[in-house]
Amino acid sequence: MAKISSLTPDGDKPKLSRKRSEIRFPTYGVADSIAVAKAIHERGGGKANADQLAAYLGYKGTTNGAYLARVGAARLFGIIAKSGHFFVVTPLGQQILMPTYPDQGKQGVMTAFLNVEGYRRVIEEFKGKALPPDFGMKNALRNTFGVVPSRIDVVYRVLMDSADDAGFFATRGARTHLVMPTFQPPSGTATGADGGDTGSSSGTGGGTGGGNGGDSSNGNTGNSQQLSLQGVKARYLQTLINMLEEKSKNGEPDEALMTRIEKLLGEQT
Repeated sequence: MAKISSLTPDGDKPKLSRKRSEIRFPTYGVADSIAVAKAIHERGGGKANADQLAAYLGYKGTTNGAYLARVGAARLFGIIAKSGHFFVVTPLGQQILMPTYPDQGKQGVMTAFLNVEGYRRVIEEFKGKALPPDFGMKNALRNTFGVVPSRIDVVYRVLMDSADDAGFFATRGARTHLVMPTFQPPSGTATGADGGDTGSSSGTGGGTGGGNGGDSSNGNTGNSQQLSLQGVKARYLQTLINMLEEKSKNGEPDEALMTRIEKLLGEQT
């Protein structure tokens, strides 16, 4: 039997075409990224060049693969940014490191988690559904989100740990469902749907949810929780809109992102 040649008509070996994921997943989690911002803040006084940051984090040089991956993750989460030759802590990073009210830091970690497109896609994929077991999630990362096999284990571990740190498993107390966390608004205020303050929540004034005719304390607690959830959703929507505007400025329209925004807007109407 004649041996079938494995060469192409041009005499070259055929190239294996494997489409790499266009969805970015960090290999370092949100906790590691916060530590990067903390090093810049505490040891660099708010800024650090690449050599300084490598030294602060304990790496021998700026070409170290782990260093590059960790700094890249911190930028992907939106916790640090590059300004000229320096890395600086972003306003989001400052919110996490130096919160002005108890839950502000937790809200910042949640926002950082949602800044990662891959994580937002995973949440949308499994919204309202139980997460599959480990092997099922890893298969989803490979088949649905295009993560290359060699990175699946670390991407899965970092995803789950970061979701835990960001409060997405807090509602059920187990890593079974990704549920948007809720937070208590600052004392004396209720968080409105636009993320701002709606005024006193004591029930003595004309604030939202007044006049329910029942126990004003219980009613206000329920209203505050509802408004807090609305505020979280509004911030998530605003994050998506900001990303779309940024991509549009760079000439990179994202139809999938636009579709998600339209869907969320439809749910709010």
